[in-house]
Amino acid sequence: MIEASLIEKIFRRHGLGEAYRHQEPALVWPQVVGAHIARLTKPLYVQNGVLVVAVTSHVFQHEFHLMRAEFRKKLNEHFGEERVRDVRFVVESPPKGEPPFSLEQIALTPHEEREIEQLVGQVESAELREDLKRLMSTAKRIERARRQRGWRPCPRCHTLCERDFCPLCAKEIV
Repeated sequence: MIEASLIEKIFRRHGLGEAYRHQEPALVWPQVVGAHIARLTKPLYVQNGVLVVAVTSHVFQHEFHLMRAEFRKKLNEHFGEERVRDVRFVVESPPKGEPPFSLEQIALTPHEEREIEQLVGQVESAELREDLKRLMSTAKRIERARRQRGWRPCPRCHTLCERDFCPLCAKEIV
C-alpha cells in the first residue's frame, strides 16, 4: 500500500496539493468504509464538502443514504477535522453496449513510461517505488481508456468528464 503522504508530496510538487486535499475523501473511501461497502460503491468526487458516491441500484442508494451520517463521521474522524459535510449517493448503471476491456491491453507510450520512471525515481524504497509506478501506470491507462470512450477534458480544471458537464468545477464542457 502506498503511503498517502508520499502521494500528497508528489501532487504538491506538481502544484496540485489543494486539489488533492479536496478530493482526498474520495481516495480514502474504501479504507474508511471497509471492503464490503467499497465493493458496492464507487467514490466519484468531492464538491463543496459533499462526497458523491455511485451505487448500482436504488436499493443500495436508499440503504446507504440512511447510513450517510455514519459514513461522514468516519471520514471526518479519519482526517481529524470536518472535511466532509455530507455524503450523497447516486445511481450509476454500467454503460450498456460497451464491451469490457482489460487495462493491461492498453499500452503506455515510451514518453509516458519515461515520465513515470522520472517521477518514481526519487522514491528511496524499492517496494514503494514499484507500487507507485504500478499506480501511476494504471492511472495513465484509465485516462487513455476514458479518452478512447469519448471522455473530454474540462477546459477549466482539465479533469476528464464523461458527460457535457464537469462535476468538479460545475462547468459545461463545449
